[in-house]
Amino acid sequence: MSTVTLRSKLFGDAAIYLGANILNAGIPFLLLPILTRVLTPADYGIVAMFGIVLSVFGAFTGLGVHGAIGVRYFQLEKEELADYVGTCVGILVASTSAIALLVAVFGTWLSELSSVPADWLLVAVVLSGFQFLGNVRLALWQVSGQAKRYGAFQVTQSLVNALVSLVLILMAGLAWQGRVLGQTTAVLLFGAVALWWLIRDRQLQLPSKWKANSRDALKFGLPLIPHMIGGLLIVAVDRLIIVKLLDVAQAGIYMVALQIGQALGLVTESFNKAYAPWLMKNLSNPTGALRKKIVRGTYLYFVLVVATAVVFGLLAPFFLGFLVGESFRAAGEVVIYISLGFAFGGCYYMVTNYVFFERRTEVLAFVTFASGLVNIPLMFIFVGHNGITGAGQAFMLTNALSFLGTWWLAQKLHPMPWLKAFR
Repeated sequence: MSTVTLRSKLFGDAAIYLGANILNAGIPFLLLPILTRVLTPADYGIVAMFGIVLSVFGAFTGLGVHGAIGVRYFQLEKEELADYVGTCVGILVASTSAIALLVAVFGTWLSELSSVPADWLLVAVVLSGFQFLGNVRLALWQVSGQAKRYGAFQVTQSLVNALVSLVLILMAGLAWQGRVLGQTTAVLLFGAVALWWLIRDRQLQLPSKWKANSRDALKFGLPLIPHMIGGLLIVAVDRLIIVKLLDVAQAGIYMVALQIGQALGLVTESFNKAYAPWLMKNLSNPTGALRKKIVRGTYLYFVLVVATAVVFGLLAPFFLGFLVGESFRAAGEVVIYISLGFAFGGCYYMVTNYVFFERRTEVLAFVTFASGLVNIPLMFIFVGHNGITGAGQAFMLTNALSFLGTWWLAQKLHPMPWLKAFR
């Protein structure tokens, strides 16, 4: 395939992922003017906390082995891959059952910590398992270059989520329960559809090589758990600390600021979904000239994404009054810090690919986990002094540290001409 064709496919797939992510995020974004006028900040806070516990459980159900499927896709024959996927689903069933048992035992304590009722915590465990099935289906589409199916699946799931939520809140009169039930319905439905699709395409079968496949999948997935936990400490511990130091209503206001600032995060994530496979392919045998072009393009990307975050964050307070109700207006002060945090997250994507290329996920996990640990005292200090604005400031600083630490690590593992690219 020629360079022009490769470039065309790269940006074509990036445009599809970006369009899907914009629609995917735009649907709940369009719900903001409705939900922030119907739900109280406390209701919105519980919705936010339910999302947090779902993410936490998702880090352990499946033990991160769905990522191994994308790697082995290029190395296994179709029947071997189906056997491998079956093994990963078996790991999912075992790990989800274990997490459900722990939640049933410690449900009261977890409920007090998260402000989410204990029975809904068990629902979140089940949902995390169905999310895993959806992620497996999406991962196989991504590595096989089926960006359109990937995007359609994501967008349709968000539409179902939004429509069911609106019906339950506006017509059935439910509060935060309506929003959470909308999410529950969508995840369960599309997790079941993903499972059916895997079976139909013969990409899932009962494993015959359970021991070998599970050892291989866990070797990939288990080192990523500290990485995922570190990521959660960066993006999730903020709301837990806000609830502890302030209240659940302030967590709801902060969640609105996150949803607005996340618009930039979705753009950078979409680009990376298309850029990462292209970079991996070109890193296998790059010329000196290509390496310099990659670095120059990366620097240009850094400047653009940070500048965009600053402009977006400065403009946010002016349009926020029209977008959300008066109860959530305080979110406007936080958006600039959230936007810069997501900008640094976008810069992180550009350098973390080198670590994945070298298959050194265990050291990446150390950097991410360390950044997450640093985030905890930063959150306590900044939230204690500046309220939810301090949470945004701590989020920005933590993402900057994560980016810089990963950049240093990437250079150690896979040196690139970062200082010589402009000579």
